[in-house]
Amino acid sequence: MPKDVESGKPSEMVASSNGELPPTLFGIPLKHFVLILLTVQNAGAVLLMRYTRSIPGETEFITQTAVIMQEFIKGLTCVLILLHTEGTIQSAWAQPREALKTAVPALLYLGQNNLQYVAVGLLDAATYTVTYQTKTIWSGIFTVFLLGRTLKSNKWLGLAMLSIGVGVVQLSGIAKAKEQDASTGSDAEVSQRASGFFIILFAAALSSLAGVYFEMILKGVRVSLWTRNLQLAGYSVITAFIPLYASGQLWLVLDKGFFYGYTSMTWACILLNAFGGLLVGTVIKYADAVTKDVAIGASIVLSSVASTQLFNFEISEGFVIGVMLVIYSVFLYGERATCCGMVTV
Repeated sequence: MPKDVESGKPSEMVASSNGELPPTLFGIPLKHFVLILLTVQNAGAVLLMRYTRSIPGETEFITQTAVIMQEFIKGLTCVLILLHTEGTIQSAWAQPREALKTAVPALLYLGQNNLQYVAVGLLDAATYTVTYQTKTIWSGIFTVFLLGRTLKSNKWLGLAMLSIGVGVVQLSGIAKAKEQDASTGSDAEVSQRASGFFIILFAAALSSLAGVYFEMILKGVRVSLWTRNLQLAGYSVITAFIPLYASGQLWLVLDKGFFYGYTSMTWACILLNAFGGLLVGTVIKYADAVTKDVAIGASIVLSSVASTQLFNFEISEGFVIGVMLVIYSVFLYGERATCCGMVTV
């Protein structure tokens, strides 16, 4: 159940105790509205990233600059919101010790963002989306160790089932890759998929750790959500030049310009990712990191169907079985399904 940022109590419980109804937008509970938006955003961002890393004429831009731009846009948005709500942005550095804590998730998110662009160029969008749901597994583990929560048996079962589902999807993709390699006499496709799998697995771990840690520091003190997001964006923009330099792309940027290779689809991808970054923080305010990851599971179907039309992705029986296991597991983890006599509603 969602918790109030300042009191640590569920938002709905706080609203009830104050005699107020939970916040709504267009008659829809705000937490549901935000989660729906996050689901659509997650699928759209993956499809756009895949498009910009696989379609000829779209792949020239330097991915590290895209990460810097999306963090800059997030920061600028937070500045405007703070100026509108508080009239100042001084809260971003009013508590230096708390501001310093934000550097940890900022660095983790930076690593995740850069790894995502690498992985999406190695995996099809549908497999990428399914594999990225291992965030739920990592989130479950990190909430136990960092937040001191105890997971019920049905949640552990859900995590185990999710692992199996992701494994089935990967095996299905490897089988298809082997067929392609057999026709060309190489093992390039299998190697590419294996690399993509481990990269996105690591990116999911970084994202989950950042999300749980962010939830911990966000709910521990009286610091506004937008202040935390501004701090995150600030640290990310500054430190994002490190991987740009380490990759050797900095000299290309200095030679051809920061926006070299940008197209309208590049900008769409940047804006959607920036919007998603802000949306994640909003979700954490009304829910928690694990609930957010469970909601994202719905994007699997959307990205899979879209991939068949955009990228000629072929849905195999193994893929369908794996997706069904993953989707069911996230519902099981979210206590909206039953399995083996475990009533989880």
